[in-house]
Amino acid sequence: MPSYAKALLEHWGIAVQDIPTSDAQQKQESDFLADFSGVRVLIEEKTKEDDFAYLSQRAQELESGQIHAASLPIRRDETLSGLIRDASHQLRSSSDKQHDFRLMWFTATGPLAVGKYEQFMATLYGRTNILEMSASGYRRCYYFRHSDFFRRAEVIDGAVVAHTDGRSISAKLCLNSLSPRFQVLRNSPVLTPFGTAVEDPESLEAEGTAFVLDAALDRKHEGPLLEYLQQKYGTGPLMKFDLGYTSAAILVPKNEA
Repeated sequence: MPSYAKALLEHWGIAVQDIPTSDAQQKQESDFLADFSGVRVLIEEKTKEDDFAYLSQRAQELESGQIHAASLPIRRDETLSGLIRDASHQLRSSSDKQHDFRLMWFTATGPLAVGKYEQFMATLYGRTNILEMSASGYRRCYYFRHSDFFRRAEVIDGAVVAHTDGRSISAKLCLNSLSPRFQVLRNSPVLTPFGTAVEDPESLEAEGTAFVLDAALDRKHEGPLLEYLQQKYGTGPLMKFDLGYTSAAILVPKNEA
């Protein structure tokens, strides 16, 4: 399995040091230590490929001349949450290495890469969309659902979320605004190579383009959550809704002319 994280970091000129597995202590270590202009970051990398059965079915449909359509719900996913849990354990295991921050790196590959990319951010942030009944448009809401950034706030300071498209890769740095190191990280050189590709709930809230549900309420009951947001932001009645990701493909024969 290629390391997308290492390839992109080294392309940016960032020094990356592998962390070997400690067989003697049976420790599951993180993958790398990366140096961002003197700021040392522990990184654990996970890659999510499409299921082999799905790829086989897709290939059969395309080869038979059918249009293949697929969809994914853009909401919290428990399988992806399991990857975050595993990464958290490995980052904690390597915390004896000198470092300033801890990041998970997730790369989605395959035909549904963009959908999995969006699902992963929804899982990190417990993110959904909120519509104000009397207004046009909607805003994203962070921490509306159970959030892995909330669960792992003491360990994971952020996540690089990436997806491949043929020979290219796109990546975004998602900041964990619940981490005790959040303010230091958002003002550090770690953000520099990502440019504008940074997800920062506090900045989006300040711009008026997002809600942040920062109350200790039971996430299983939507009514009190929506009422809290309505009171916090002084809005009209609110409604929650999720978007989905849909793709369609058809096999086009090569032009033999």
